[in-house]
Amino acid sequence: MQNCLNQELRRLLTEETITTLFQPIVNIERKSVFGYEALSRGPSASSLHGAQLLFETAERCGLTSELDGLCLRTAARSWSGQGTRLKLFVNVSPAKLMPPEFRPAHLQELLETNRLKPSDIVIELSERYPTVDPSELLKTLSWLKKQGFLIAIDDLGSGYSGLKLWSELKPDFVKIDRHFIRDIQDDLVKREFLRSVVDLSDRLGCRLIAEGVETEAEFRVVAGLGISLVQGFLFGRPKQIATACLNPLGVQPSPTIKVSREETAGSLISQIEPITSDSTLQHAWERLQSEPSTFSLPVVDNGRPLGLLHKWRVLETFSTPYGRALYEKRQVTQMLSSDALIVDYNTPLDEVSQRLIDDDAHYLKQHFVVTHNDRYVGLGSTRMLLKQITARKIETARYANPLTLLPGNVPIQKALAARTEEGLPFILVYFDINMFKPLNDLLGYRVGDQVILLLADLLLEFFHGDGDFLGHIGGDDFVVISPSPLAISNAKALQAQFVDQTRRFYTDTVLQNGFVESEDRGGHINRFPLVSLAAGIVQVGPDDQRTADQISDAASYAKKRAKASAGSCFIDSPSPPHAISPMAKVH
Repeated sequence: MQNCLNQELRRLLTEETITTLFQPIVNIERKSVFGYEALSRGPSASSLHGAQLLFETAERCGLTSELDGLCLRTAARSWSGQGTRLKLFVNVSPAKLMPPEFRPAHLQELLETNRLKPSDIVIELSERYPTVDPSELLKTLSWLKKQGFLIAIDDLGSGYSGLKLWSELKPDFVKIDRHFIRDIQDDLVKREFLRSVVDLSDRLGCRLIAEGVETEAEFRVVAGLGISLVQGFLFGRPKQIATACLNPLGVQPSPTIKVSREETAGSLISQIEPITSDSTLQHAWERLQSEPSTFSLPVVDNGRPLGLLHKWRVLETFSTPYGRALYEKRQVTQMLSSDALIVDYNTPLDEVSQRLIDDDAHYLKQHFVVTHNDRYVGLGSTRMLLKQITARKIETARYANPLTLLPGNVPIQKALAARTEEGLPFILVYFDINMFKPLNDLLGYRVGDQVILLLADLLLEFFHGDGDFLGHIGGDDFVVISPSPLAISNAKALQAQFVDQTRRFYTDTVLQNGFVESEDRGGHINRFPLVSLAAGIVQVGPDDQRTADQISDAASYAKKRAKASAGSCFIDSPSPPHAISPMAKVH
């Protein structure tokens, strides 16, 4: 087993298949994102996908430095593609900062290659790992601070010498280990520890970051103690695109579009006749025995659900000596599970699933109550929920583009048809890379694939709002369907970012010339401009009568006009169906 892990690690290092995920760090006072921590993972299908096993294996193989170097390069490259000037927190082992591993010239090259500034970077030094020569480490960290880098001590309270390093280094940030945050609302000792650390940080002029904030209760305590920077699942899980959930701070999400019934809790309901709170357990038991497929009965008064009566609970009680004689005349409220999950009819399936996972119960609920306008309409089954989500994921994977994993032709057509049926306004953007073939011919298909992946990453960065749909038609053609009124400005900003970031693929000579030489379609050598991005935009109003096929035709026409225009952008305003030029569909 160990040999297999060692071989897998060497393969990952050779092929450089490490992925960087970003988890947000938010500012409570400003109600905004302060920065992101870069977290490294192996490929999802690899035995070394998890960070802990990945780095433990590297340590056993004596390859920690090589893995650290790859993680830093991957993080820098991924971060430069995010297009933000927020702080990037990166984990660095002490060994990487000690001679002869630490090379300032390599660090400078890494920054210049990815167009990063030292002031953008916060170096996290974990106190989990002992330092062989603290004096040499302090020299390196002092030099980094002079260059403009910020320094953070990670995992305070989890390891060797955090307080000592804190006093000697005077870091800009100190991150408090998750151990002291977990269930802090119920632990006086943890609260007192945190209070003393807050007081110490105020005296030393250092900012604290509370790690691992996962619940509202933990967040309230941390905020009440005066810690302004927090990180944890409550605000966002690690993702490839730097995004955050600011709902706990009172920041409202962007408006959502209506979701088709097939993707909501309404598609899962079974019409189980409810009982009232004054029903007896005997009556409920008779119902449960006469309906073998029913395992829970909703308890409802005047249309409003109170909870669920579970068959196993009644059976357990009635099976005890004298249990039935003692309880059958009592009301069902004696055994009512009032912690039942209640969701609205129009709640998306993904949200229902997330609420079931986030539930504090120690068991996964088999059923949940579905309401409409706060009134009971039926019971949902967790089993059916999982079946639908699994079926949807299988269908998505079946039609996903193999390079970008974005939805392909069939899901694009379904999404477009669903939007037109809803009758709500949206904007469709058809993106196409200009001069992609000359780039492919000059630099090869590997670089061509990298350019396509870069565009996919930019699309995910600029269009990640509620209701946004991204699709990869094939080759260098992509589609965005968005309800946001900012979609057009986002598309134009994305075009500029694409031009800026693709220049790194060319040599200095090509950049100076401003063109590449390649064969044209007639087989003759010709000069071609560097790649850019065309955006054909179709605006669909609330009263638009065009069908999905007609809007698809309009998008193809808009893309063709965009590729021929000076700014590579063409906006097609809402128009009647008969005014549309017949073009090939988006497929």
